[in-house]
Amino acid sequence: MALFLVSAWIVLLDQISKTIVMRALYPYEAVHCLGGMVRITHVRNPGAAFGILQNQVWLFATATFLVASLVLTFYRRVPRSDWCMKLGLALGLGGSLGNLVDRLRFGSVIDFIEIEPFPVFNLADCAIVAGVILLLFAILRTPSREEE
Repeated sequence: MALFLVSAWIVLLDQISKTIVMRALYPYEAVHCLGGMVRITHVRNPGAAFGILQNQVWLFATATFLVASLVLTFYRRVPRSDWCMKLGLALGLGGSLGNLVDRLRFGSVIDFIEIEPFPVFNLADCAIVAGVILLLFAILRTPSREEE
């Protein structure tokens, strides 16, 4: 149940933030925040990270469904005590689904957080990155079978 709640919250917050940006800013319009260190810039990305594989909506949709299936299968096998692994999977799933919603609705992902030197990103991307970091941490702290 926690997987669905965390993932659903990520999708909801991601979609709300993107809706606000789309209503408040024209494409490529930017608002400077924190003394210019951060900009809110309305950008549409028809590809993956760094703009690769542009306009491959069905490729990304298929990949997202495959990843979601793997997460759902693997999540049940993770012990309840391994909250780090479970949270990482939930964040990754929520972020992936948030970007999938954009791809299916608009044919591209709405990005808006701009911090140099990184490409423009969104809350779903943040959830995916945080999820991967938690997964790596969980894997690295798990003793190998040789150590047991």
